[in-house]
Amino acid sequence: MSYFTAASLDEAMNMLREAEGKALIIAGATDLFLKGMPPQAVDIASLPELGMIMEENDFLTVGAAVTHAAAASSPLIMVKAAALAEACAAVGSPQVRNLGTIGGNLVNAAPAADAAVALSALGAKAVLCDIDGRQRVEELENLYAGYNQSRIDSSREIVLNLIFKTCQLNEGSAFARFASRRALSLPMVNVAARVRLENGVFTEVRLVAAPVKPAPTRLFKTEEALLGKELNEETRQIVEELASAEVKVRGSLLRCSADYRRHLIGVLAGRVLMAAARRVQDEEES
Repeated sequence: MSYFTAASLDEAMNMLREAEGKALIIAGATDLFLKGMPPQAVDIASLPELGMIMEENDFLTVGAAVTHAAAASSPLIMVKAAALAEACAAVGSPQVRNLGTIGGNLVNAAPAADAAVALSALGAKAVLCDIDGRQRVEELENLYAGYNQSRIDSSREIVLNLIFKTCQLNEGSAFARFASRRALSLPMVNVAARVRLENGVFTEVRLVAAPVKPAPTRLFKTEEALLGKELNEETRQIVEELASAEVKVRGSLLRCSADYRRHLIGVLAGRVLMAAARRVQDEEES
């Protein structure tokens, strides 16, 4: 395998063009050996324009080459998008978090990728650019072709960044996962939420769970049922019941049965909803 480190985004694009489909973009490359090595690899991890975390006009831009460790420790992300900070802190191990990138978490297309679940709950969109210089903006769900299959062609295009609106006044977010061990374990279930409350009543809710389908899955029926509900223990119990009933999941001999996964989704849905709501309350009291 030939390995190249791109000095700029233009150079990376030129390398892809010259390789004519034989080169792939890599960043952290933590799953490279699992996927099989390409004839050529173009490393974009050190490009400064892909490593930025920036807020402008109430929108947060997170570069695709931002590592999980950087996102988890970013004061801006911890305050404005707590679910993403929590998700990135849960990925793999310290070594994986120091190398693995948020963009790679999406391109890898794992159905229960932690960062992808949090980003989906936050309403993030991906900005991509192809070798001809054409840019497009995609909903995260549109980037998945199937289980562990991405619509992103890493031989012809690069994920530039992720963009989403920051949590505003009366808004909060949270993430939770359940796995067989604390480190280096794929989650049996992960769930993220973004909520807005007015006078203790839910007025906006985004609730996302995985693995349910190939992509992180919004629980639309549960979201709708929450609107107008007060923040209390009864509402948490309602969320648990509705979320468990809404999802259709598969069991796994390596992880857990379908029934247990449904149960976990309900429990974690109630947990992240309350955690996100508590962040709103804490902000109001501070």
